[in-house]
Amino acid sequence: MAAKSRAIIRDGTASPGLVALYLLLALVVVTLAGISFGVSELPVVRALHLLLAPDGSPDSALIWDVRLPRAVLALLVGANLAVAGVLIQTLTRNSLASPQTFGINAGASLFIVISLIALPGLSPGGTVWPAFLGAAAVGLAMWTLSVSGVMNDVKLALAGISIQLVLSALVQAILIANNAGQDIVYWLAGSINGAQWNKVLIILPFTLLGGGVTVVAGRHFGVLALDEATSVSLGQNARRVGGLAAVLIVLFAGSAVAVSGPIGFIGLLVPHIVRRLVGSDQLTVIALSAITGPLLLNAADLAGRVAAFPAETPVGIVTALIGAPAFLVILLRQRVR
Repeated sequence: MAAKSRAIIRDGTASPGLVALYLLLALVVVTLAGISFGVSELPVVRALHLLLAPDGSPDSALIWDVRLPRAVLALLVGANLAVAGVLIQTLTRNSLASPQTFGINAGASLFIVISLIALPGLSPGGTVWPAFLGAAAVGLAMWTLSVSGVMNDVKLALAGISIQLVLSALVQAILIANNAGQDIVYWLAGSINGAQWNKVLIILPFTLLGGGVTVVAGRHFGVLALDEATSVSLGQNARRVGGLAAVLIVLFAGSAVAVSGPIGFIGLLVPHIVRRLVGSDQLTVIALSAITGPLLLNAADLAGRVAAFPAETPVGIVTALIGAPAFLVILLRQRVR
């Protein structure tokens, strides 16, 4: 029994392998529940059978053309936002940092909206590049503030939220001035409703590319938490590693916003949840965040559909309702420290 306890608990945290197993099981359960639930409800066993053996029936088309792409998109978006959150908190050494609290999502949204207004025929895939530009512009500004040392963690987070509010107001002003369609307004709430395989194919290459680079370089990101003298003594180039992390943050956050709108708080909450479970080993936190993010986003999407049934609440609203109180708790803890 003692040996088993030591295998599960290490320094007050759970074994990463055991946590990963539980998270994966929970992700499978939540994903299957999401695929089964809807106006046309299907038993879980029937949904699973159609996933494994599509038969061309209306139920099979519902699963493969409507609900499965939605679930897969939630997996990719959740993973992107969660890993972006880990990287931005590591890069800035700020536990309050996330793509939303630093205004990166809002920057990507602003550039996307401007592009859609200026180029009405812009394809869904074409919105990725404006998203990258917007995310990079705001991310660079926030990183500059972060390294300047003129603000502590709390002030920096509040500055990021202020930037987010200003950019969101600009987006609303542009939409009102141009009589934008309801679909853009719904997208801005953060939604994976109506997801199709084309959106999955838009984000998938960036998720795979960014994920592959993150796994390969994962252990090097730990150097960002050290001062420059220590990193040099360890043979690490903190600036180069930091530059790579910044590019990955833009890649993950920009591609997520392009296909689902500015969904908030996943990137803030997931790293805190994972670190509390397994400690602060960088590669472990990244790997488990890539599971926890999709789990949280799929659960929020399912909760929004159940709460408003037969209508749907955009998942961005659900994550905001969950994340805003959690952010206040984290903020108060930072002030106490």
